[in-house]
Amino acid sequence: MLERINPETVAKPIGTYDHVVKIPCKTLLFVAGQISIDQQGKMVGQDPSRQLNLEAQLRQTYANIKACLNAAGADFKDVVRMNTYVVASAMNEYRNLNIRKVKEEMMGGTYGAGTVVFVAGLMRPDSLVEIEVIAALDH
Repeated sequence: MLERINPETVAKPIGTYDHVVKIPCKTLLFVAGQISIDQQGKMVGQDPSRQLNLEAQLRQTYANIKACLNAAGADFKDVVRMNTYVVASAMNEYRNLNIRKVKEEMMGGTYGAGTVVFVAGLMRPDSLVEIEVIAALDH
C-alpha cells in the first residue's frame, strides 16, 4: 500500500499533489509523456479557427494516461509521481482553470507527488500540455 505523506512541518500542498509518496518494494510503471491526441491521432481541444482549449486538452491527456495505466493493470490510484508541462502561453489559463475539479473528475481524487513546469513549447505546436507519470504496482 502506498503511503501519501504531507508533513505538518511543511506548508500544505498548494495544488493537487502530495509532498511525499512512500513506496514499499513494488513494480514501477513509467508512462511516457502524453498529449491530447485521440485514438485516431487527431488533436483534441482545437476548434476550426485554430483556437486551443486547455481544459479539453487536459481531459484528453488524462484519458490517454488512464488508458496507458489500465493497459498495464494500473489506475490513477497507483500514480506516485506526475510531471505536468504547460506551454508558457497557456500559463494564465492554467492558473485560472479549476485544475482540482478537472483532476478529481478524471482521476477520482487521488494524486501522487507532482510538479507543474511552464515551458517555451512542446514537440507539437498545437499541444498546450504534456503529462508523464510514474505508478507503483503490487504485481
